Amino acid sequence: ALGNTEEAKRALWMILARLIEPGSRLANVRLAQRHAAVDVLGLNAFNEDDLYGAMDWIESRQRSIEKKLFSSRYGGKIPALYLYDVTSSYLEGMKNEYADFGYNRDKKRGKMQIVIGLLT
Repeated sequence: ALGNTEEAKRALWMILARLIEPGSRLANVRLAQRHAAVDVLGLNAFNEDDLYGAMDWIESRQRSIEKKLFSSRYGGKIPALYLYDVTSSYLEGMKNEYADFGYNRDKKRGKMQIVIGLLT
């Protein structure tokens, strides 16, 4: 779904790096200097700015990537099962634009929270 460009390879490397040794973009660059997966991917030397560029590249193609992944997973069929879950996280500060007061299942009174839902 990503393709075979340098940006696509860098994006794939970031996914692999997250699985191998989660860390920052700089940590991803340092990991690449000592890991054979970079050679297998055929990646040229890169730095953290290149990885941020790859993230911009992914964002600009997100819809297309999602459609390709969906198509490769389901073909022409419509999924028959959807799974949904919700969680929340409370915050100490008052500045987060996504947080608000409301019903809190964790009984954290007086705390702003963010409610997060996931549909698969």
